[in-house]
Amino acid sequence: MAQQADLILLGGGASGMMAAVTAGEILRKAGYHGKILLLEGASKAGRKLLATGNGRCNLSNLSIGEAFYRGDVEWASPILHQFPAGTVIRRFEKLGLLCRSDSEGWVYPYNLQSSAVLEILRLHLASLETEILCDCFVTNILKQGDGFRIEAKDGRRFSAKRVILAMGGKAAPKLGGTGSGSALAAKLGHSVIQEHPALTPLLSDPKRMRPLKGMRCRGTVSLLADGKEAGKEEGEVQFTGEGLSGICVFQLSGRCGELLSEGKSVSLALDLMPDRNTDALTKQIAGQCRRFPDLPTADVLCGFVNQRVGREAVKAALGKTMPKAAGDCSFEDCRRIAETVKRFTFPVTGCAGWDSAQVTAGGVPGREVDPQTMESRLCPGLYLTGELLNVDGLCGGYNLHWAWSTGILAGTACANSILGKEASR
Repeated sequence: MAQQADLILLGGGASGMMAAVTAGEILRKAGYHGKILLLEGASKAGRKLLATGNGRCNLSNLSIGEAFYRGDVEWASPILHQFPAGTVIRRFEKLGLLCRSDSEGWVYPYNLQSSAVLEILRLHLASLETEILCDCFVTNILKQGDGFRIEAKDGRRFSAKRVILAMGGKAAPKLGGTGSGSALAAKLGHSVIQEHPALTPLLSDPKRMRPLKGMRCRGTVSLLADGKEAGKEEGEVQFTGEGLSGICVFQLSGRCGELLSEGKSVSLALDLMPDRNTDALTKQIAGQCRRFPDLPTADVLCGFVNQRVGREAVKAALGKTMPKAAGDCSFEDCRRIAETVKRFTFPVTGCAGWDSAQVTAGGVPGREVDPQTMESRLCPGLYLTGELLNVDGLCGGYNLHWAWSTGILAGTACANSILGKEASR
């Protein structure tokens, strides 16, 4: 026999819990005490939330705007304008969580503990008599009349008047990412734009990466598609045995995935010394060679950039023609080294897998969802939130901000819908 509820939320992540708290507040304040259920497939709700911001939970950013998101940004624009950072911060303060921002505008809980964010949400869910059922992995959902029938892997069945689908994407499977939410949305008539990892390392030729493993350097990173610049970021690049990592690389990874799926030839070009132009750098390298003629040529950049990175840049610039001693380098050799420092290029062979990704790009297209309510345009009574939608943000709290915003919208609209329907009887 199916367990009945007025509202069922599928997914106990950020957007799901925020939607549940918001809907519960509205319903309980109106004196409505119908059953609210939150079904979570993992053993605990909010596991991914605990891991965000290196355990500090970067929950928003003072610079919210379309420029920091990809996907159906035009569709998402009114939501982003309706929910600036201050609105989300005040929402959390109303729940009892104080926030602070750092020098870059990244917003965190004041105590810098992601566990505090999760505990605040759990406490409110409990006070609102919202029941959380963990280890309840939903495998099927059917539209039945003006409600829904839901089936779990363990055989449990549920029915509800309204459903909020907040199951996230495929990113971080060890923390509960399964991608099953988009499959359930498809069962109810939605299309799904191809999903791919975002905010993730990028892969390159292991033979080239192996000597650089473990190294870090600051600079600018340009994303090239068929030789043309398709994006640019600045920050610290981290070299792994398989490719390149670091926040600046993460920021480019979503776009990189799109370009690779389009069959483009993609590469990353590093400018290891962005404050120097090629001509000035050529002269400095030539001067280094004159002053230290017995220095091995491979080490002419040791006073300029990370030593091991510099050696690989020199090798990439001169190859087998590299003189043994710096004093034997021609001015043209110095120019080639300078050009490589300014454009140290690595072909991208792919994005790291879902295990390494922080967020999912792709998902249900915005045109199929009402941006004022998050209600499906194709299946009345169904609401979709967060990472399930074809909107993903850069590093810096943008994705959690999107989760909170869409969760608040869905919870508000869903609760008002329930109250409106009951009041009309």
